[in-house]
Amino acid sequence: MKTLITLKYCALAVFLGVIIIGCVPTQTTKGTETEVGADTLKATQYYSIGYEYLKQGNYDEAITNFMEAIKFNRRYYGAYIALAQSYRAKRDIVAAESTYSQAKKIDPQDPRAYEGIATLYFLDYKDYDRAIAEFQRGLQVDPSNVNILNGLAASYIKKKDYDKAIQYYNKSLQYEPENVEAMFGVANVYMEKGEPDKAISYLQELVVKKPKNIDVRKRLAETLIDLKRYDEAAEQYRFLIEQEPDNYNYHRLLGSVYLQQKKYNGAETAFTEAHRLAPNNPLPLFDLSDLMIRRGKYPAAEQYVNDALALDPGNFYGQVLLGDIYERRGYGTKANWDKNKSGANVSTAKNAINLLKRAIGYYSKAKADPQYGSYAGTEIVRCNNWIGQLQEDVWFYEGGKK
Repeated sequence: MKTLITLKYCALAVFLGVIIIGCVPTQTTKGTETEVGADTLKATQYYSIGYEYLKQGNYDEAITNFMEAIKFNRRYYGAYIALAQSYRAKRDIVAAESTYSQAKKIDPQDPRAYEGIATLYFLDYKDYDRAIAEFQRGLQVDPSNVNILNGLAASYIKKKDYDKAIQYYNKSLQYEPENVEAMFGVANVYMEKGEPDKAISYLQELVVKKPKNIDVRKRLAETLIDLKRYDEAAEQYRFLIEQEPDNYNYHRLLGSVYLQQKKYNGAETAFTEAHRLAPNNPLPLFDLSDLMIRRGKYPAAEQYVNDALALDPGNFYGQVLLGDIYERRGYGTKANWDKNKSGANVSTAKNAINLLKRAIGYYSKAKADPQYGSYAGTEIVRCNNWIGQLQEDVWFYEGGKK
C-alpha cells in the first residue's frame, strides 16, 4: 500500500540514488583573480564575504557582495563565476548564462565559464548538443579537466552515444583514477544500454582493484538492490558494517534489504542497532514503525512513530505512517464487520469508520508536503470509499431500511 513512500525512508540512500543518469558535477568556486590596484583589497573582501554567504545558501546576500567585488575589480574572474553560481542556485538561469558569458570574455583560457554554461545547457535547458559544444570548447582550453570530461560523457549518454560516453569516462579515469563520478558513469552506461550484468561485473572488478574505496562498494550494493539481487546487496552492507560498525546508516540500509526480502527478524535487529547508534535521529524509529506495520503490530508501530515525532515534530513522513496505521486498523475492522454483519454487531462498523476517519486526518496533514501529496490523496479516496460502504451498512442495520 505504501511501497513508494517506504522507499524514501527505509532505503533512502539505497533507492533514491541508485543510478544517477547524466549528472554533471557541481562546480567548485576556485580562488580569486584580481588586478593589482588600490581597490584589490576591497574586491577581495567582498568576494570572501559573498563566498561565505554562497556556502550558507544565502544567495541574495552572496549576489550583492559578488557584485560589489566586481565594482571594485571589473576583471575579477572568480567573482563572475561565483556570481553565476549564485544566480543558478536561485534558478535565474538567464542571468547565470549571461554572467558566465562575461567571464568567458574576461579570460577565454579559463575553463570554468565553459563548464558553467555547458552545465546550464545540460541540466536546465536539456539542450545536449549545445552542452557538448561548450564542454568541447572547455576541453580545448584544459584537456585534462575531469569535470568537463565527465560532463561530455554524461551528455553523450543523453544522446545514446554510449561508446563516446565510455571513451570520455575512461579519459577522465586516466587523469584521475579515483574519480568516483567517472567510475560510476561507466557502470551507468551499461545500465542505460540494458546490460545490468556488465554493470555489476564492472563494479565488482572495481571492488577487487580498489578494496579500500568505500564508495565503490556502496554503489555496487545500490545497483544490486536496483536489480533485486538482495542477497548480494546484503553481503556488501555486512562488509561495510565490518569496516565501520558505528555507521548507523549502514545498519539501516542492511535492514531495508532484509525488509525487501521479508526477513523481518533481521530487519528489526538492524534497525534497532541503527537506533542505538543514532538515538536522536528519527529515521531508524520510522524504519521500525514501518516494519511493525508490515507485521501487523500497530500499537508498537504507533509508539515508534510518536517517539520519532518527538525528535522531529514537523516530519510529514510520521503523518503518513500514522495514516497507514489507522487505515490498516480500520480496514481490518471493516473486514471483521463484513464477515459478521448484524444489528447486534453494528458497533464494529462504527469503530471501523472512526479508525478510517483518523487515518484521513493524518493523511490530510501529510498532503501539505509535495513528496507525499499524491500518495496521501490516493489513500484518502480509498478510506472515504470504505467509509461510504460502512455508513450505508450502519444505516441499513440500524433500521434505515424501514
